[in-house]
Amino acid sequence: MIDGAVPIGTPNINPDQEFSDTILWLDIPVPIDLESYRLHDLLGIDQDALTRTVVPQSESIQAIYDEYGSVNKMLQTARKEPSVYIELTSTEDKPYKQPGGKYELGTSAFSRSESKNGHDIYAKLREAEVGDLVLHVLKDTRKLQGISTVTSELRTNFEGPPDDSWEPEARGEGYFLPLAHYRSFDEPIDIDDDFLGNEEYREHLQAIYDSHDGLVYDKNFHLAQGAYFTECPRELFYVFLAELPELLGDAKRWYWTVNRPPVVEQYESVTEAVVDVRMRLPFADIDRSWFLDAFAETVIGAFTDSLSSVQPNAELTKTEAIHCQLIEGLYTDREELFTETAQRLSIARTNQVGPAETLFFVLFRELQSRVGVSPNMNQVKAKTILNENYEIESPTPTVSIDDEAGPLESRERPQDGDEIARQLTDVGQMVFYGPPGTGKTYTAKRFAHWWLNDQDGVDPHSGQLEMVTFHPSFTYEDFIEGLDVNADEEGTVTYDEEPGVFLEFAERARQQYYATEPDETAPRYVLIIDEINRGNLAQIFGETITALEADKRLDAENETPVSLAHSGKQFTIPPNLYLIGTMNTADRSIALVDAALRRRFRFLSFPPKLAVLKEEYDLGTWTDVQSTATTPGADNQLIAKSLIAISELNTRIRSEPDLGRGKQIGHSFLIGLNSDEKIVDTWRFEILPLLEEYLFGQYERIRDSLFNGDGSGLFDWDRQEIKRFDAETLSGELDTFVESFDPSTVGES
Repeated sequence: MIDGAVPIGTPNINPDQEFSDTILWLDIPVPIDLESYRLHDLLGIDQDALTRTVVPQSESIQAIYDEYGSVNKMLQTARKEPSVYIELTSTEDKPYKQPGGKYELGTSAFSRSESKNGHDIYAKLREAEVGDLVLHVLKDTRKLQGISTVTSELRTNFEGPPDDSWEPEARGEGYFLPLAHYRSFDEPIDIDDDFLGNEEYREHLQAIYDSHDGLVYDKNFHLAQGAYFTECPRELFYVFLAELPELLGDAKRWYWTVNRPPVVEQYESVTEAVVDVRMRLPFADIDRSWFLDAFAETVIGAFTDSLSSVQPNAELTKTEAIHCQLIEGLYTDREELFTETAQRLSIARTNQVGPAETLFFVLFRELQSRVGVSPNMNQVKAKTILNENYEIESPTPTVSIDDEAGPLESRERPQDGDEIARQLTDVGQMVFYGPPGTGKTYTAKRFAHWWLNDQDGVDPHSGQLEMVTFHPSFTYEDFIEGLDVNADEEGTVTYDEEPGVFLEFAERARQQYYATEPDETAPRYVLIIDEINRGNLAQIFGETITALEADKRLDAENETPVSLAHSGKQFTIPPNLYLIGTMNTADRSIALVDAALRRRFRFLSFPPKLAVLKEEYDLGTWTDVQSTATTPGADNQLIAKSLIAISELNTRIRSEPDLGRGKQIGHSFLIGLNSDEKIVDTWRFEILPLLEEYLFGQYERIRDSLFNGDGSGLFDWDRQEIKRFDAETLSGELDTFVESFDPSTVGES
């Protein structure tokens, strides 16, 4: 350690001795990697070996300054990188390690030369060298307590501690490692909560454990038994540094420039990012609390803007009221502490508020001043906030129903229309699920048009039907309620609630419900949610999942309002609002749908209905379909072959354990194809790519499991891609399905 420049005349230094104007006083050795001849060259010393004290001339010292900048920098540059060790000990049961004791913590590390059973478990004491650092962990307090440095070589004739813990034969042969310059940490870290039990470090600590032996912790992330003196690998030191940035200052005191952790190109998880950034923050040029200061400045600035509107009985915006509630919570959550502190400091009352509230508003003003805003908190505002003596603006959103809504076109009742209507009337929401191309969305739209027009005494309009598509980025804010950020000319930011698709649609239905006479039935409103399973359903619906149940809706027996997340408004779903979701089982099984949501929906299966295609193309029975497919020149021969091929492919898909019923090919792919060219395009650009998606990258399985080793006219198996092909090629390839087709094994569905 360098205490600094010591002027001539300092006590214990003889002025008659040869000294330069200042000296460098090292009270512990600092190991450096610097050849002696190199130092001789720098100082202009022509001796091979020094036999007496040499006082370099000022021009010689200048050579060191020219190259390194200072003697300190020379030591930092040439400093041999130290090892770091951990002493795992206790002080409560060892008086000699307590402050003032003979072997006070941080002054030495000692042990027997071997364990009682003869094992060499103290080998690391022999490896420690002068200048190495030692971290001290206390088992009794579970704290990483302090740090010291090795000041001398290991002694191997130690008599042992001044108690009876060592057997006689161990005394005189113990290890003793002198330490010095112990520093106790200002805020020691808890070895369990901050380190071994910290889940964020768990993966990193596991990686360290897997690549190093003899650590201070074991495989269960507990302090290891018998781990008295262990090495602290650099990766582990970085973790301690993340929790104790002051360690970097300790390293600098002993001329060690700690390198930053190795560069990571990309983080694979939030936890990995948190750990790595924490380990890098101590190396930042700015104080690590800068973000806290910036955050406090932003929050206090927003609170100050809201306080300008606060006075008794004032009407505040929702944002201003939220800020007041947060300020109130800041006091009420710590009211006992404010009261005790005010009494201890003998703080007086202020007009309208007591000592504790006075302390609170003064401290708040101090905080406002600290972040650079004009203090505007006072006793009147504090009393108003703490007594909640204000009103909150609650504008009612107005939703136009008829301004842009036109008549809703009527359509023919779909198959199972009456059953769907009965289920919706019972529970309020359904999901149509099935493989791609089975008509789920088509049926949902067709049903909605028919059902809304089927209501007596109602002339439906387009505003009664809405459709939305879920996707992975769709959020609660899109569906229920979001926040709109606005700033005025002065830069004041406000947050206004914006209704999402569902909330706005529900308000339309509610207005119509309230506008309906008591003896009449309110017009129905239907919201179709396409691809419902592609969104995070629990996150999108949020608290409104509970409100979906029929008996918890508006005016129902168990009406249950829910509080919306952003506005805090009470919300109930009107009974005349119905939801129909569509779900592609090729993307996700209904078993994976959120259980809470699954209980509130009824599910209707949409399997492939190939009989629809027979009717569409007037192909008759399956035997007739086979006849058409095998008769050269027959009308609809290619569509008949395609129908058989789809039937056979679905049979094979159902038999594959990782495919199954949910990944069959739907009938709608072949609807409305009035030319061979369109049939070819459907196979090439829709059906075959779907099979590629189902068995992504597994072309051998596509060939062997689905095409029984054929299909070379449709796929280039070597290049693993779909070929260009014409109607003739397609027809020839589909013949393999026709040849294996047995009409008696196919039902009439």
